[in-house]
Amino acid sequence: MKRVLFYVFIMMFISGCSFHTIVGASNEYALDITQDAQEYNSTNCKEYVLQVKNIDTYNPILSRSIYYSVGDYELFTYTKSNWQEAPFKSIKAAMIKSLRGTGIFKDVVSNRSSVEPDYVLEYSVENLMQYFDEDMNSAFVDVKIHFSFMNYKTSKLLYSTTIDKKIPSSSLDAIGGVKSISKALNDVIGENAMWLDGICQKEIK
Repeated sequence: MKRVLFYVFIMMFISGCSFHTIVGASNEYALDITQDAQEYNSTNCKEYVLQVKNIDTYNPILSRSIYYSVGDYELFTYTKSNWQEAPFKSIKAAMIKSLRGTGIFKDVVSNRSSVEPDYVLEYSVENLMQYFDEDMNSAFVDVKIHFSFMNYKTSKLLYSTTIDKKIPSSSLDAIGGVKSISKALNDVIGENAMWLDGICQKEIK
């Protein structure tokens, strides 16, 4: 009887170790937004301050959960992978840093700044997710952001655009999604700077 109990204990111990090995530790990922700011030569906005203001309408960027989609309708979150911080914070900080580096405006501030701006860049993240096909054999990411350039004092909308980037996922897992979302987001931020430079080559009011 003692020998039977001993074998039962050994089997339970082995099963427990196997379980912990399979589950593994939780992982936290940060968006790698390393947009190298390009300096532009437009001069019409050099004396103006731009305020960057995010419109938080897309729920997946407001939490630390990493979302992905399978097929046309199913939405999931990775159970053992999360963002280090909610994506909307990283996106806004990267947007401001990038635009400051372009030299298009006298200064670029957030909506929390006490500096009164001349113009406002509102942006709304409409998509930022990894998409798998129904068989989970392939995946891509989609980053889509709508931008509105406005006069601060009059709240008049002057220009608007939507920039959408779809690229293949670098691997079929959370880290693959994070890497590809970061790359697509870098492309969107770079194209936004080019768009603003084009606006500032015109006479704006």
